[in-house]
Amino acid sequence: MNFSLKNNSELANALEKGNKEAFKFIFEALYDDMVCYILSLCNDRDKAEDIVQETFVKLWEQHRSLTINTSVKNYLLRTCHNRLINSLRGNKKTISLSDMLYLEDFLEEDNTVNDSSKDPELFFKAIETLPPKCREIFVRHKLDGQKYKAIADDLNISVKTVENQMTKAYRKLRDILYPGDDQKQE
Repeated sequence: MNFSLKNNSELANALEKGNKEAFKFIFEALYDDMVCYILSLCNDRDKAEDIVQETFVKLWEQHRSLTINTSVKNYLLRTCHNRLINSLRGNKKTISLSDMLYLEDFLEEDNTVNDSSKDPELFFKAIETLPPKCREIFVRHKLDGQKYKAIADDLNISVKTVENQMTKAYRKLRDILYPGDDQKQE
């Protein structure tokens, strides 16, 4: 049987019934994209591959009880994202709790927020719109867990510059992810 990512219900139904060819198709079609996605979040290839592999193992183990209401790709990206968040929660040296809560504010579902903010791809596209230096500082701090002082030392800039760039990043990301939500955010 030929499968397609465009026919999500057929693919999800075949997977739910234990069709190994459907699982193999999903794995081959999405594995590299999922690793790239998680790698963009954590900058650790081994961790990214582990998370994606764990996701596929769980997908197969739980295939009979699956409920996929979105595309298979979005379902798996969200599952990988949640696994990464859970792994970061357990690794307090990598990212602080306040940073994790801030990151989750962007990525976790919240019924009070515009639906576009629920899309992790939108979040990372928003990060890509930041000016290069601003993006680098944001990623180093929020995703890599570096302290402002370490970033300032590495980039040979002042801590105040790092603070200013983080503020700039927050504003721009908030404008993109929460359009028309100025009063709530202030």
